[in-house]
Amino acid sequence: AVMRLWCADMWAARVDEGYLFGDLTPESIDTLIAVPMLLESSDPRVRERLLPETYDDPDDEVQWRRHSVPELERLFLSRAQLVRRDLANLKPMAGSEHQGLLVPHAHTNAWLAALNAARVALFVLNDLTAEHMEREGLQKGTRKQQEAILRIHLMAELQSVLLGEQGEDGDDPSDEPV
Repeated sequence: AVMRLWCADMWAARVDEGYLFGDLTPESIDTLIAVPMLLESSDPRVRERLLPETYDDPDDEVQWRRHSVPELERLFLSRAQLVRRDLANLKPMAGSEHQGLLVPHAHTNAWLAALNAARVALFVLNDLTAEHMEREGLQKGTRKQQEAILRIHLMAELQSVLLGEQGEDGDDPSDEPV
């Protein structure tokens, strides 16, 4: 079943190989290309959100940072590389000036994590608040914040597809056969 996404004429379909996202606009592609860069950001605000302090005790925190953070950073980098590889396989859509992207089933979890981390990074890099993410929040932001909000929503839409949360035309999939 083909699912229409809220962004322009984009659509998504589950195929044997994974999830196919079709008719991706140049803006959507720019958003996806930014995902690996956001994961690799050295901006302290992004690092602090993606790798927050986890212990009240300073010694425990130092131990955690010494032993766990390097592995988490490698995980972020491997996800960024995988997303980059998948994006290198963008294909022109027949009968359209837009492109299509296949996210293989084996890459779904990495994409979900990468999209989530990229959303967090965009949120902090653009000084967004919870209020910006509410229904009327878009109008409260600057032009740059509005663009970030739309990109965050696009990534959330892709995540919902990868999680199987949407059925055809955005319906709840629970009443659809698999």
